[in-house]
Amino acid sequence: MAACAGATVLLLSGQTLPKDNSSPSVGVFMDFDRDSAPGADSLEVMKKEVEELLKPSGVSLNWRLAKENNGNQAFAGLVVVKFKGKCRVEGWNSPQGTDFGSLGEVTRLGATQVSGGKVLPYSEVECDQIQKALAYLPPGAGQKERQRAMGVALGRVVAHELYHVLASTTGHAARGLAKASQSLEDLIGPMQTGFDARDSRAIGEGFTPTPKK
Repeated sequence: MAACAGATVLLLSGQTLPKDNSSPSVGVFMDFDRDSAPGADSLEVMKKEVEELLKPSGVSLNWRLAKENNGNQAFAGLVVVKFKGKCRVEGWNSPQGTDFGSLGEVTRLGATQVSGGKVLPYSEVECDQIQKALAYLPPGAGQKERQRAMGVALGRVVAHELYHVLASTTGHAARGLAKASQSLEDLIGPMQTGFDARDSRAIGEGFTPTPKK
């Protein structure tokens, strides 16, 4: 807990609101376990997936590695996303179709810290659990397909956690990506629905700078 709080304070110390009324830019600082970051292809797919899901909110994202933070970037908001476990599929030889999980099993894919009822700008993503979604790929899926699927799955989990931070809410919706749970298969399948209009509006209003009078 102390390490998490330290990372949050470090980033908030450099927070500066934009001087104009353009779309709010949120700095997303990614922190990966050593030698377990996703490959370049998966990472780009993840970013595009998150950006597409948040697009209706009007919020733009500026991706950074946590180690690149120097405290002087100007963003409307800052979020740290800690990726835990193995996020790479390159060289991953786990046989497909053998880890669907147990019937009725509930697994945590991500979490966002809350203190005193206030949502903090620090989220965690469980790569080892998310990787189980790859078992739902068609038999014989190649490396490229696994890389893309991992990126999509990571993106959907990250987008859900950013919803909590940007909308400053611990609540969940009844449907869409803001609902409390998603199936592993849904993480890599065609997106039926993202955030509904109400949730997108909440995201957009969360970090919109107040216009100067």
